[in-house]
Amino acid sequence: MTILRKIIERFVILSFVLIIAYLGFIIVKQEVYMTELDQETVVTQSRLDKAKQINDKLKQEKANLEKRDYIEKVAREELGMTKPGEVPYISSENK
Repeated sequence: MTILRKIIERFVILSFVLIIAYLGFIIVKQEVYMTELDQETVVTQSRLDKAKQINDKLKQEKANLEKRDYIEKVAREELGMTKPGEVPYISSENK
């Protein structure tokens, strides 16, 4: 074999090794990126679930606010309101 042929063979082998190493690097980089995306998806799904729970509670509260009995209950318990002619009873236990 001539020296030129040995140099060409080594160059070709080195080129293949570099290409394989580069492709391996790209694969590892993509795996890291996919792992980060999976973690972000989990966090985002958790936030979505919490938002859905809050939305359900608000829908229930909205539905309750359309009921006369609920409005009266809130007015009596939280605001201390009474109907005309009623006398409020204040217990000494509440103090």
